Amino acid sequence: MTALKTTARTTPFPHWHLMGLGSLALAALALPAAASADEKTPNLKAPASTWTLGLGVAHVPAYEGSDEYKTRALPLVSYRSGRFFAGALGGVGYNVSPVANFEFGPVLSYRFGRKESDSNRLRGLGDIDSGMDVGAFARWNLQPFFLHARLKQGVGGNVTGKQLSLGGGYAMALGAADSLVFDASVDWADKEVMQAHYGVTAAQAAGSGLAAYSASSGVRRYGIGALWSHSFTPQWFSTVGVGVYRLGDDAANSPITVKRNITQVSAGLGYRF
Repeated sequence: MTALKTTARTTPFPHWHLMGLGSLALAALALPAAASADEKTPNLKAPASTWTLGLGVAHVPAYEGSDEYKTRALPLVSYRSGRFFAGALGGVGYNVSPVANFEFGPVLSYRFGRKESDSNRLRGLGDIDSGMDVGAFARWNLQPFFLHARLKQGVGGNVTGKQLSLGGGYAMALGAADSLVFDASVDWADKEVMQAHYGVTAAQAAGSGLAAYSASSGVRRYGIGALWSHSFTPQWFSTVGVGVYRLGDDAANSPITVKRNITQVSAGLGYRF
């Protein structure tokens, strides 16, 4: 096995973070996500612009901490042109770094909400609105290793707050048509975010039957993931991903949480041009 180097012919990856832990994503729905090879191992000699279109499916918890699983369809839509990138799940951003192997800059992304109808255990807790996150990203390519970080500030909706994701991984080629990326991440969230997703106010306790609970700022979740990608042609590709994450102590001790350790799987088919 050899280290993966991103070129115009490298096996493409959807614009996801491996587990949804830092991004994309992962998002209140905890959608597994794997960052693209272009992001993890940036190459300034790549084509001037690239589109990726496709469809993915993910088998994920009904909500973070749930023991119920649901299968969801996900759009694989992303675009990159020079320093600019945009994706349905990864957000819109711009690389301002003058250094070839290091990227950083502003990013704007969509934040998924949570509905109390997602699970019987959420009844009486109310909905968490969708919104937007503004922040900054950084990626450092150490071929074959990579490091990444993302800071987000929520805007809009009934829940805002700060979140920070840190991680790193290893990318390798398994042959002319196959690639494998490993990734590990840890996500931190402030008290507002933690309380919204894991806390139970007195009013919510009366409406749901759950015990009141106050969640503090701290580690929201941490875990590892792997994504295998296969190229059928220079344009068509498929992906299969698996991720395992564990909720932090404050999240795990919440009366909302049923299961602390979560396994997620995903698959996708896409076209790049």
